Amino acid sequence: MLQTSLEKFLQKEKTRFKLKVGVLLMLIQKNSVLLSRRFQTGLDDGWYAVPMGGHDGNEPVSSSLIREAKEEANIILRPENLSVCHVIHRLHRMPEGIFFEQMDVIFKAKEYEGTLMNNEPDHCDELAFYPMNALPKNTAPVIRHAIHMVQEGCFFSEFGWNKQEELT
Repeated sequence: MLQTSLEKFLQKEKTRFKLKVGVLLMLIQKNSVLLSRRFQTGLDDGWYAVPMGGHDGNEPVSSSLIREAKEEANIILRPENLSVCHVIHRLHRMPEGIFFEQMDVIFKAKEYEGTLMNNEPDHCDELAFYPMNALPKNTAPVIRHAIHMVQEGCFFSEFGWNKQEELT
């Protein structure tokens, strides 16, 4: 029996490489960036990161960011106030030698509504603005890289393919 073009396409899609997508919020005020310190997550605990999460699919990437900002920081973002400021293709290394490729889409928000508040105290023990030129020593390397790239006006970078990058 001959396969139809659609059947061939669907079969190929089952085995095609899928890329995980992360969304990150670069909320900047007076040369300071909003950071949260990870807590009791089992991954990168004690390290600072920007509010972020995963794109779950079946929604625009900007909607994923809007959802994560509300869940984590209690703020309401509007699509018209968002702009993509950087994209990172990275090799995300996890404990025990596990790793996967990820595309991170980093957004800036011109404005937001609501009062900043740590909505996830079981995953974050601090939410505060830090000067971009004096980040905490324990800022996650990929976050430090992203902030630097945004400051430089660079739209795209790659990170984590050289294992040494994750250590700096």
